[in-house]
Amino acid sequence: MMNVLPGDIEHGASLLEHCKFYVSRAYMELQQGDVDAADRWIEEYRRCRRELDELLRRKREHDQLAELIATLQERGINITAIIRKGNE
Repeated sequence: MMNVLPGDIEHGASLLEHCKFYVSRAYMELQQGDVDAADRWIEEYRRCRRELDELLRRKREHDQLAELIATLQERGINITAIIRKGNE
């Protein structure tokens, strides 16, 4: 299972499948001697991989924020009061 936010699981799984497909197509084109076509598939893979990396980055940021909030709460700091105060 990929480490993405719950709302991104379906999209992440789709991106992963697309990445696999693009790599397999690039390999097939190389086997047939068509380097240019393989390059096009690799570019598609890279585009898809960037999207996947963005989902993974969002999850890491979410986890870091959750950890920070937990640390603040352990120290007796009420983060919700701080947020409300900042929004006034």
